[in-house]
Amino acid sequence: MLEETRHYYASETETLVRQLQDTKLEHWFRDPTPDTIVTDGEGFPPVQVIARELRSKTFKYLRLKRDSSTEVTKDASLRVLIAAANGNGFVNDAAKNLKYKPFYDDGDIPTGQNLTHHLRKSSRESVLRMFREANEELFDIAARHDYFPDSAEVAIDITDWPFYGDNESNEFIRGTKPGRNYSWAWKYITLALVGTDTPLILVVLPVKDKSKTPEYIRRMLRLARQHLSIGRVYLDAGTEFYNSDTISTITEQGLELVMQGRKSGKTVKHFLNGMARADLRSSYYPYGVGSLDEDSYYAVGLKSDKTVKLRQSDADEPMDDYTYFYTNLHSEEIPPEELGEAYRRRWGIETDFRVIKEEFLAKCGSRNPALRAFYFNFAAHLFNIWTVANILRAEETGEALSEGKQLTAGELMQAIEDDPRDLRLPTEPPETKQIFGDIADAEWASSDAD
Repeated sequence: MLEETRHYYASETETLVRQLQDTKLEHWFRDPTPDTIVTDGEGFPPVQVIARELRSKTFKYLRLKRDSSTEVTKDASLRVLIAAANGNGFVNDAAKNLKYKPFYDDGDIPTGQNLTHHLRKSSRESVLRMFREANEELFDIAARHDYFPDSAEVAIDITDWPFYGDNESNEFIRGTKPGRNYSWAWKYITLALVGTDTPLILVVLPVKDKSKTPEYIRRMLRLARQHLSIGRVYLDAGTEFYNSDTISTITEQGLELVMQGRKSGKTVKHFLNGMARADLRSSYYPYGVGSLDEDSYYAVGLKSDKTVKLRQSDADEPMDDYTYFYTNLHSEEIPPEELGEAYRRRWGIETDFRVIKEEFLAKCGSRNPALRAFYFNFAAHLFNIWTVANILRAEETGEALSEGKQLTAGELMQAIEDDPRDLRLPTEPPETKQIFGDIADAEWASSDAD
């Protein structure tokens, strides 16, 4: 049979099978196995099989607040959001475009308005809980394949999702750093596994008040420790992190801290400029930010050869050629050069969040914080699916993840969008796992209520 003819019959067969399902004529056919129904007759590609397996494990925990009378399946509804992210567009356009897929009829997919209507019914806290349950399945797979280190390194960041509208329309819309092409954004604080071949976003929380950063961090660490043993935390130089309250929160947990410091204050400037005048490549100096005990923390200066090389003119100040780190580690525990090299592992998460925003996050113009939280958590969850899919594919091929990813983000998203098989997920999961208990949620609800 010619390839074109085979393609036609395979497509028509799949359409017929779908039309007969759940009708009185369904006994006319025997359900074919998932690995044999494809338009090219070659069997489903590995990425599609793996993605389907992972979606079937995790999507069942995502609640759309619908009842059994809803005709459109949950898998088809979530596919709209996936198609929107894959096309870097809005759900309204994605829903219209999905109608051109040969395995969908007009009544098989919801409109974009219908999808967002159901998503808005959830509270922010219920959104966070459902994605914790969904991610739990992925973390279990990573653990079973021994991808969690004995002493993990994690990075805590606050990432922006740009907002172009009335900044007074919602209290979750905050100002951003100067120099960007947008002034306002929704903000999310995240805790991610770094320094491994399998980065995972362990926790995502919406930021309402940056002054509550220590509370956010305590909660994230408590949740993340359900899955792995944390040894070190990396922070950037944001004002919400570089203060005594946030820094002491990390230390009180018995964790190592490495963060990029802010070159402000006479003591820090004197230390770094002194290093430059003495032409020192690196140095430690006991220093307490704010009310912190200077005997327990250290300012670390490290000459940046890259900065010196790229600079086109003389430095405004001698210290401009130095990178400043802040840590609770003594130089006998980690030399300055090694500390600087270790901190670079945090930079990978910045690349990962660019991937999340470009490959996994659909556009959204809504001011509803619960809807926004669902979109962003869904994007982070797809990123985690991508990571775990690479774990499983590497196991199949016998190749090491350190040699490169087996599947690209684009391949994964396209495979999910083009999968002709509906997962027939339950409208709501049969039971709630309550994997983290009610105490943390109660504390969170009281400290950051709507």
